[in-house]
Amino acid sequence: MTRPAQATEGVRPRGRPRRAEATEAILDATLELLAERGFASTTMDGIAERARVGKTTIYRRWCSKDDLIVDALARFAADLELPPGHGDVRAVLLEHVRAVARLFSDPLAGRLLAALLGELERNDRFATAYAERVVAPLRGPLVALLVSARANGQLRVDADPEQVADLLVGPTFLRLVFPFGLPEVDPSYPETLLDAIWDGIAPRQEMP
Repeated sequence: MTRPAQATEGVRPRGRPRRAEATEAILDATLELLAERGFASTTMDGIAERARVGKTTIYRRWCSKDDLIVDALARFAADLELPPGHGDVRAVLLEHVRAVARLFSDPLAGRLLAALLGELERNDRFATAYAERVVAPLRGPLVALLVSARANGQLRVDADPEQVADLLVGPTFLRLVFPFGLPEVDPSYPETLLDAIWDGIAPRQEMP
């Protein structure tokens, strides 16, 4: 999972950060402040101060706070991207469920979610950008993989790729949002979850 980077020496070198370093520092600062202060109180001034860059450095890369936050969230969720050259579909789905569990078990994920839910509801522009630049690039390839697997016989012909994509993420997300009274997500949870899903989508065995 991509987390805010930690300085290896404790002190940032003097002078203007190089372009790549500045970008990483800005994205890290955005996630940190979003988790600490919430959406409304995360400001470009605060991000610039935390990242130790000028505001002009930020505005050369992002035209608004909304755009910057969307890119920071996309980077945070990058570990959910499917690996290239998909192999056995069940193995790929298991790794995906494991990646979802790792992401949602990070304490930062819960704090970011708390900061975002209200904004996604009331800010249509931000919600649209989030859907297009965070959700779609992750969900689209997953649904495409499921469609392809169904076509080549690795899934039941009546399996619904969109519904299956929901099932691969939804239960773990539910435990993040409403953990009260639910068992903890232990290391065996991803495989147990996929087993339950797989029983409903795997090709039926022909009777002899």
